[in-house]
Amino acid sequence: MKELVLKLQHACAGFPLLMVGLGKLGDAAERPIAILEVTIAVLVLGAFARDAWAARKHHHVHDSVGWFDLAAAAMMMFEAFHGAHHKPGYLRPQFFSAIVTLALALFHSRFHAYKARKRYVKLDENGLEARTGPFRKFSLGWADVHRVHLAHDHAAFHRRDGKQHKITLRMIHNHEEIRKHISDHARAAGVSLDTLS
Repeated sequence: MKELVLKLQHACAGFPLLMVGLGKLGDAAERPIAILEVTIAVLVLGAFARDAWAARKHHHVHDSVGWFDLAAAAMMMFEAFHGAHHKPGYLRPQFFSAIVTLALALFHSRFHAYKARKRYVKLDENGLEARTGPFRKFSLGWADVHRVHLAHDHAAFHRRDGKQHKITLRMIHNHEEIRKHISDHARAAGVSLDTLS
């Protein structure tokens, strides 16, 4: 959801670009630029709609290329080189933003694979191992767990020695699946389980 909010900034810029492009379509001299503006705006808005739909359905789309970032990079590149300015396009801030966004688009799957390695939960019949941040990692056997408190967005593991470990589930890409496996393994191990929806 956080990523979607960040994308909203570029999506909002797509609406004025679309309106300007549609307004110019009637002028033969402006038509090539107008078609380019409309095309870029439709790509940005369409990619945002696709990502918003996936987020609403809790379906994480990790294509090999970040399509929204690719469309946003095209829009920023267009902004950098379009219009009268005293600086050349490659010296404008939009150009540098477009290059960074293009890199994000092209290395989309690698960035998500890197994130998945940095945040994970591994579960089996013996216990669990979790890494929830760069310096937060723990492993725990089910025999050491007294009670599990399982809510929609987090899981708290209360140990027999009084200590507690907490996992924020929404930070993990397959949190619904993890939540179900925690519940199943805790029950199978005879651990007391409190669940909240």
